[in-house]
This record gives sequence, C-alpha cells and structure tokens, in this order.
Amino acid sequence: MKYFPSSNIPNNPEETTRALYKNWREGFATPLLIASLVFGLLALIPAISAAKSNFISIIFILTYVAAGIVTFIPFRYTVRMGVFLLIVYVLGLSELATHGILGDSLFFFLALIITSTMMLSPKAGIIAIAIDLITFVFFGWLLLSGSFIPFNPEAVPAAIDDWLSAAGVIVMFGILIVIGFQRLEQEFVDAQTKIDATLGELRDERNNLEGKVRDRTSQLRRVNEIGQTVTSILDPEELLARTTFLIGDEFGCYYTAIYMLNVTGQWAELREATGDAGKVLRENKHRLDINGKNSVANAIRMKKILVLPEPGNDIIRVENPLLPYTRSQLVVPLAVGERIIGALELHSTKENTFSIQDVDTYQNMANQVAIAIENSRLFREAQQSLAEMNATQRQYLQGAWSSLASEQNLEYELGDDETADKTIDIPLTLREQVIGQINLTSTEEWTPEQKSLIETITTQAALALENARLVEESQSIAARERLANEIISKIWSSTSMDSILQTAVRELGRALEASEVDIEVSMGGKDE
Repeated sequence: MKYFPSSNIPNNPEETTRALYKNWREGFATPLLIASLVFGLLALIPAISAAKSNFISIIFILTYVAAGIVTFIPFRYTVRMGVFLLIVYVLGLSELATHGILGDSLFFFLALIITSTMMLSPKAGIIAIAIDLITFVFFGWLLLSGSFIPFNPEAVPAAIDDWLSAAGVIVMFGILIVIGFQRLEQEFVDAQTKIDATLGELRDERNNLEGKVRDRTSQLRRVNEIGQTVTSILDPEELLARTTFLIGDEFGCYYTAIYMLNVTGQWAELREATGDAGKVLRENKHRLDINGKNSVANAIRMKKILVLPEPGNDIIRVENPLLPYTRSQLVVPLAVGERIIGALELHSTKENTFSIQDVDTYQNMANQVAIAIENSRLFREAQQSLAEMNATQRQYLQGAWSSLASEQNLEYELGDDETADKTIDIPLTLREQVIGQINLTSTEEWTPEQKSLIETITTQAALALENARLVEESQSIAARERLANEIISKIWSSTSMDSILQTAVRELGRALEASEVDIEVSMGGKDE
C-alpha cells in the first residue's frame, strides 16, 4: 500500500481523507485484479474449449487477457480501473445478450456500480447506474420488439415487468450503494476532522509545554547565574546594590527593593532599592512596621511569597504613591533556615509578570540572596574580629618590646666607614608592628636584588627576635613558677605557726634578695 509523505498530505481534513482513501484504493487495485484472475481461471479452460463455437467464450478470453495485461503492467491507476470496469460491463453485457434479463447479468451490473463507487468515486457510481439503465432500455427494447434474439435459445423470455423490476433493483441498490459510500466517506472526513483537531490541540499543548519548559529552564538558568554572582560578593553594600540590579533586570522590574529586619524585629528597614523612587526612599530612611498591613510586612509575618494581584482579582492596591505604575508585584521573604532576615520586593509595569506556578523559583532565588547576605555579614564580623585581634596583638607587641627595650640595650653596630654615603633603612616589622630598624650604609648604590635580600633577612630576623623573646619570657615564667613551688613546698612542710612564718620570711627574702622582710598576723593592724 502506498502512503503520502507527511509533508505532502493536505492540511484540509476532507482533502486529507480523500488522499488517504485514494492511497487505499490504489493499494487495493492490484489484489483485486489478481483475485479476479484467480477466480476467472476456473472458467477460462471451458471458455477456451468452446471458443470455436461460442462467441461469448471468445469475449471472456479477451477480457481475461486484458485483465492480465493491466494487472502485471504498471499502468496508471485510472487506466487499470477503467479496463477492469469495462471488463465487468462487457461480462454483464455478454450475459445479458446470452440469457436475457433473467440471467446473471444483474449481478455484473450491480458489481459495476459497487466497483465504480468504491474504487473511483460516488459520482462514478451514479454514472454506472445511468449506463446500466441505458443498457437495460436498449436491450429491453431490442428483445421485447423481437429485433434481437438471445444467444442461448433456451433462455426464458422476459416480460416488460421483468425489465422494469431489474431496472428498479439497479436503481434502488445503486442509490443505496452510492449513498452508503458517500456517508462512509463523510464519516471518514468527520473522523479525520476530529483527529486533526485533537492532533492540533495536542500539538498546541505540546508547543505550550515546550515553551513553558524552555522559559522555566531559561529562568532557572538565569536565577542560578544570579545566585552564583551574588554569593561571590562579600561586601554587604556592594552585594545589596548588585543583587537589586540583577534581579530587577532579569524580571524587567522598574522597582526592586531589599528590606532587612532591624535588631528589634519590629521594623523592616529599606537597605537598597532601584530607580528614582528607590533613591528617594533610601534618602528618607524608609522603613515598614512589621505589624502593619502592607505586603512586605504580610510576607514576613506569614513567611509566605505574595504574588499580586492575586488570581481572580485584576486590581492591585498601590501602597506607595512613589510607585503608581505598578501592575504586578512580588514579595519574597528572605530566610536563613527558619529565621527571617528580611524581604525582597519587585514591582513591574506589566500585568501578570509573576506567576503562582513559579513560586519555587522565586523562593530558590530568595534563599540564595539570603545566604549571600548572611555570608557577607558573617564575613564582615570576622573581619572586624580579626582587626580587633590584630590591634590587640600589635598593642601587646608594642608594650612587650617597649618594656624589653627599656630594660635592655638592644642595639648592635658593625663597621665604621665615614666615606660611605649610600644609606638604606629597613624597619623590623612583626605582624604590622615596627619593633626596630636595620640601617645599612655603603659607598655604592643598593641594587634591587640587595634590597630584596635585606628585606627577606629582616623579616626572618624579626621572627627570630620574637621567638627569642617568647623563649626568654617562657623561661622566666617557668623559673618564677618553679621558685614559687619550692617556697610553697617548704612552707607546707612546716608543722608549727612559728616555723611557717619563719620559713615564709626567710625564703621570700632569699628569693627576692630583700634587705628586710617583715610578716605580721593581726586582725587590727599595728597599734598607734
């Protein structure tokens, strides 16, 4: 069976049905012709035997040969069907000429109508009915008038009623056949129309789904890009400014704002906003009461995304006179875990910019923003703590080395060349704290390599000095603790109060090299 390529099938349902039906007819033509040859072979042998004496047998043989030719030679479909219908008509005509209207010719003429209607068209079936009626009228007139005698002398003579009855049968069954095939074809057309409509709906639905998937994928990709960008920013002010710009640009909003809860949790303070309205609100230190009826407060209190206007309500209430062009609004709470830290607010001049179906995407974006804000806050706190630790450490180093320098002469000189006039001073720096200086003089200019070497050695010298100071300090602390432990041990080994006092005085004086040590146990002090 042949089929049209999908690109060649018409878009009109009726034309599509006719094209499919035509394909079926053309595919069915060859099996029909082959079946005719197979069944006709049963009558071919007797016809050949009687061909010399029977004119009808000659006609049958000729029609059989014609059927074989159009079966095995690839003529056009109309030629093949035309020959086949002519064969059926000739067979019916020969049967009518042999036996009259009371023979088997009626079956051939009905077969002509059926085959014409089925293999060509209902119009061809109507033409076949007309040809059958004309044939009946012509042969009926010839036979009834005696102008023609049937080839079979034993044929039963037919009256005019028989001819009228045969014509009535042809007309009745012919019309039924034609109408039946017309209704069948119309049913095919209706079914194809429904199929095309269903396919069209499915195709549109698929295109809509594909479009939604593409849009959702693109939106998720852009949201992820926003998340990657904002999470790489550690400066809080830069983070807020960059975040509002990127999100506003992504959703085409003319106003984008980020609110942060203050330490009391009572107010949502505007930290960043875009556009002229955002600039005015920032200058006025705009903030919103969490217990108020505004959309930002509602979203924070309910921990829920708000998409305005809500479905079924085309009206949006303008909460701020600086934002009169708002047709769509989105408020997403910013949460870190279960803790709400603020809210993200977007305003658009277009209707239905934000969809309820995309709340997961909005929340994912807000979560990334909230995490980025929290990370930047923690980073700033860590930086502040580190700066405080460095300041404390510098203060400690300054105090320790100042005390050490006041107790000891920490200075060393080598060489005395009065002609040297090229001087280089390298500070001894320890954790950003200057604890000394190295001065070098030479008669020649200092090269960059020499300066680099001096700086490297200076750095290592500062570390070595600090390590030596810490070692000495540790040793001094250890010696004091050891001495204290020895004195305490001797005191605890004394058994009487006098021996305890004597041991304490003696050991303290010896350890501290004191010229005089006095110890007194008294509740009221010395008498006046």
